[in-house]
Amino acid sequence: MPHALRQHETVSRAQTAACLLVLGRFVFAAVVGFGTVAHAQEVDATAPATTVAPVVNILTQTAVKLGALTCAARVQQVTTRLGVTAQTRASLRRPSNPPDTNSFSIAMTVPVDGVLGLAVADFYPSSQACKADYALTVNLPDTCATVRTNGFAGLRSENALDETITALSDQANMRVFLVSSGAGCTVIKTETFD
Repeated sequence: MPHALRQHETVSRAQTAACLLVLGRFVFAAVVGFGTVAHAQEVDATAPATTVAPVVNILTQTAVKLGALTCAARVQQVTTRLGVTAQTRASLRRPSNPPDTNSFSIAMTVPVDGVLGLAVADFYPSSQACKADYALTVNLPDTCATVRTNGFAGLRSENALDETITALSDQANMRVFLVSSGAGCTVIKTETFD
């Protein structure tokens, strides 16, 4: 099952710290005009994977350029979770002025099992942090029973909204809706980040 549709994964403190370190370097570089962190990073191929800081993706870079500094780490977290790639296409709704205190959203394409899904993520900066949520929608050729078994077996059934719509959830902030659509299944995955 593709990364974007997997069950909730926990980000370790080390990964979060590494991301924040990279974002801090990027913000500093953007403010003083030196370019992006991706050009300045050196990666030791022999180092364990958990110690290598992630590269700041283009969507995070764009949010920072628009002035959404409070949400930079959250944009990186959400877009990475969704599986941003070099082929990702996105549309960003600019935050109102002042950009660092107003909400904004990103709509992006997400490849899932050979088909293209659409994710819409909303970001809400506050004085303490940045909250976010997303909804990923993808139409898969498999039946909903197969999708449930192969991708969401660990989630509990919430309820059936209809005989063709099943709601699943985890113990945290994720919900998945499986909608039977003929021979296939439409998956709508939502997650909230506080």
